[in-house]
Amino acid sequence: MRATPPDVVRTELRRAYAGQPSPAPSWIHALYRGQAGAWEPLRRAQHAAFETALRPVWPLVQDLHRTEFTRHALAVAEHGIGAALTALVPGTRLHGDVWELAAPFERDIRLDGRGVLLMPTFHWTGHPLLSDLPDRPVTVTYPAGPGLPLPPDEAEGADQALAAVLGRTRVEMLLLLAEEHTTSGLARRLAVSNATASAHATALRGSGLITTVRAGRSVLHRRTALGSLLVQRHIGGRSAYG
Repeated sequence: MRATPPDVVRTELRRAYAGQPSPAPSWIHALYRGQAGAWEPLRRAQHAAFETALRPVWPLVQDLHRTEFTRHALAVAEHGIGAALTALVPGTRLHGDVWELAAPFERDIRLDGRGVLLMPTFHWTGHPLLSDLPDRPVTVTYPAGPGLPLPPDEAEGADQALAAVLGRTRVEMLLLLAEEHTTSGLARRLAVSNATASAHATALRGSGLITTVRAGRSVLHRRTALGSLLVQRHIGGRSAYG
């Protein structure tokens, strides 16, 4: 917010307070005029809101964001960016190079090379929020869950939750790949065909969770630092087979 151009700040303040029956508070006038220290009341309010609403559950929010990142990365790796975008927010559609999102207003936004920044949030459950500032990527803040997560004493079954995102076979594969395994070795340990093991490895590799190198006629897979972080955060780095 502090990086927002002053003219945009003034325009948005005029829009927000247009037609309000009561005058804007003095700190809003100071913000409008760009006075030194005008952002301080807003900074204090944001800090208080974070400490009250988010600080008690912040580790869980961070874990949920990591899971959402992994889910989206896997969707892109397996199905492409188009399918991943339409699956991101219910009710969205992709027509050629136009992404349609449900919103209480109609508006066309041209990227013109600026790109899109996707921001999952777990404390907003309404329609996607759009930020379209000059010379910056268009930011789409979308609800990625039903609301604030449960307190730690109620948030159980993390391995089941991770399996719901990745699938049980891929979770077990990630656990195995704390050490190097060949594709055929993974297939044997997971009791699946070589082709199935290869397909799962391709999806995990596409999302940055494992690496694959060729050694002679064999292909070796191993978990990346991101894959290890995901496992440790969600299931404590336990071994799948003792």
